[in-house]
Amino acid sequence: MKKLLVFLVLISWTSSLFGQTEAEKNRAAQEAERMKKMEASLKMDIKDGWTRKAAIGLDLGQLININPYVGAGSNRIGLGGAIGYTANLKKGQLGWKNALLINLSTQRIGSGVLIAGNTEKPPFEKALDVLTLGSNIAYQFKSGSPWSFSLDFVLNSQLLASHLDSISKKTYLRNTQIAPYKTGLVSKFLSPATITLAPGIKYEKSKHWYAFLSPAAMKMIYINDKNIANLGVHGTDLKDENNVSLGYEQTKIGLGALGKLGYNNTFLKKLNVNSELTLFTDYLDNPQNIDVNWLNSIGVEIFKGLNLNFRIDGFYDDNKNNNITNNDAVGGVLGTGKRTNIIEQLLITYNRNF
Repeated sequence: MKKLLVFLVLISWTSSLFGQTEAEKNRAAQEAERMKKMEASLKMDIKDGWTRKAAIGLDLGQLININPYVGAGSNRIGLGGAIGYTANLKKGQLGWKNALLINLSTQRIGSGVLIAGNTEKPPFEKALDVLTLGSNIAYQFKSGSPWSFSLDFVLNSQLLASHLDSISKKTYLRNTQIAPYKTGLVSKFLSPATITLAPGIKYEKSKHWYAFLSPAAMKMIYINDKNIANLGVHGTDLKDENNVSLGYEQTKIGLGALGKLGYNNTFLKKLNVNSELTLFTDYLDNPQNIDVNWLNSIGVEIFKGLNLNFRIDGFYDDNKNNNITNNDAVGGVLGTGKRTNIIEQLLITYNRNF
């Protein structure tokens, strides 16, 4: 009887040991599978071929006020919004990303004609006009590598002409010389334009963030209109310091180092965060003064494809002058100088992938 009891205990202990070993194997296999999925989620999941996305946004700051009550405001119409388009190609080790952004905002206060016997109406005031075209091509060191040889291109300009009123310091969409307006053309499409071309190395470990560095980047200010260049406010140099009458150059070329850091992610399936920081230092002109472009957006999906989007962008260019905002000055502008330009917007956007 004792021998039988010992035999049964031995069998039970062996079965228990075997069962624990199998359980441990299962747990190890599950852990390995979990790690495999986690590593896969960190890798780029863009399939070969083109992916395209278009977005259109309506500026929530716009207002239409027609036939207001006495003392309740003036006739006003405000229009604003943004259009974005991206087209990305993935083919083996080659990646090519392209993006176009147009951002406009304008308003007109008052209606009717400027003076009796004239058909000219009050001009639209320009609040925002930004045109950005970007392209980045990258070729991986080897298949699956986060490192790539890369070439980055960006063009920044504006879409519509800007006419600055010498009295109010406000900017309008067309030239007006009827009192109380006295405007002059100060900028238009490609006058000025800032162009950067930067060969370098790109590191992109996951789809959520990337870093780019170019030790030999070109940054050029180009002004297509000679008269606008001769205003001397867009960053180019005098042709001759001793003879101002010769005017200003229409181009200015800088050579330096450029770095980019980008991040994008989606949280809770509906909150999307995007940020991109670009820094440039010119070896040839005050390298201690760094040009900064910092673009940020936070979007919340309301319905499928429809989003509430908040943007805040910051720009500083050591070669360019800005209107200096001062609430105590006429028109809110106290001359020009080097300042950081801050742009904030709240938009309703509709996105479509195809």
